Amino acid sequence: MSFMRQISRAQWIGLVLVIGILFIDMLLYSLFIPVVPYFTTEYAMSSTTLGILFGSYAAALFITTPFFGRVADKLGRRKTILTGLVFMMISTMLFVFSQTTAMLITARFLQGLAAAASWTAAMALLADLFSGPVRGAAMGFAMTGISSGSLLGAPIGGWLFEIGDHHTPFWFAAALTAVISIIVVFALREPVREERQAEGGGTFSLLRHRTILFVASIILLAETTLTMLEPLLPVYVTEQFQMSPLALGMLFGVMTLSYGMIAPIAGTLTAKHNPFRLMLIGLVGLALTLPLIAFAGNVTLLMMAGCLVGAAVGFTLSPTLPTLGAIVDGDSSGGDYGVAYALFNMIHAAGMMLGPIAGGVLTDALPVSSSLIVISVIIVSAVFGLSLLKRRHKQTFSISMSGVEPAQTMKANGKSVYNN
Repeated sequence: MSFMRQISRAQWIGLVLVIGILFIDMLLYSLFIPVVPYFTTEYAMSSTTLGILFGSYAAALFITTPFFGRVADKLGRRKTILTGLVFMMISTMLFVFSQTTAMLITARFLQGLAAAASWTAAMALLADLFSGPVRGAAMGFAMTGISSGSLLGAPIGGWLFEIGDHHTPFWFAAALTAVISIIVVFALREPVREERQAEGGGTFSLLRHRTILFVASIILLAETTLTMLEPLLPVYVTEQFQMSPLALGMLFGVMTLSYGMIAPIAGTLTAKHNPFRLMLIGLVGLALTLPLIAFAGNVTLLMMAGCLVGAAVGFTLSPTLPTLGAIVDGDSSGGDYGVAYALFNMIHAAGMMLGPIAGGVLTDALPVSSSLIVISVIIVSAVFGLSLLKRRHKQTFSISMSGVEPAQTMKANGKSVYNN
């Protein structure tokens, strides 16, 4: 594979460590799910309390990401990654020793804080290490860490819970975190990067650029749709197909697996094709495949529909990561990768918070099948609007990542021209 032959030893080490960090973070995120019924019974949690427990991760991610974006740019990627791993260890230990609901919520909040530090710095590290046509592929491979952790977390957590107790999954996560922390300390070196003299505001100031606003809209649409399905699908497919918990887990597993498999492919395509067009193609695919879940007549068709939905989300999101890096490369105002990927995290967190709420509101008013069609119509409408924006400002969206030289300029008024 050409990508494998093009990268150096330092790039290999950085990529493998980033995949490992993202994998462990998402593993811990989903490892928690099989233990939730135990905590709900043990602490007599209400639905509201349970919602707060789940929402605290996204809230922490959203609130603390801008801070860690700046920290990653000023203090370096390595220190910020290690900070995230320390908080990850603390949150895991809190899960082990928690005796109250408040401690559980605190642990989940710290887990989100850890993700804000490690995700932002890890993505910025990849942008430092990789440029030109290989950056998209590297970002795509990094996303396999996210999907693999999400895919394996719940099954591993459930198995460890069964062979041990509710502490066992978190002891396992703590051990993995300790191992990756030690490897980071001894193997990861701070990359040499260009000093940038930043001007203006922080993370949200990036949204003044049309290209950044476009990418942020794509991320929000895809993440909101994906997280909307998490509370919506289990009830629907259980009623329609009398699916067992194992079969339900397989459905989400298939979605996550297809997401992870398509991400490197979509990332690689950004080197040859306009990434904004790829994002729109992914959204169109998502709009077309989402209603297939409602029309699936049996479990096999449902699994196939879930596979297509997961692949569509992966195809949509994977180009956003290298595109943010390319935009920063061409930003004459002196932006940096930490702030750019902090924005990715914030929009990701906003989607995590908005999705379940929007899904609940829709399904309270409409049947699930109708809700899925409504979501598809909203996505198609958004694609139409974003396509018009792209068409009206062709030069702004004519970004190229096929060369190693950074794109030329991006002025504060949102207009930019990217050349090979």
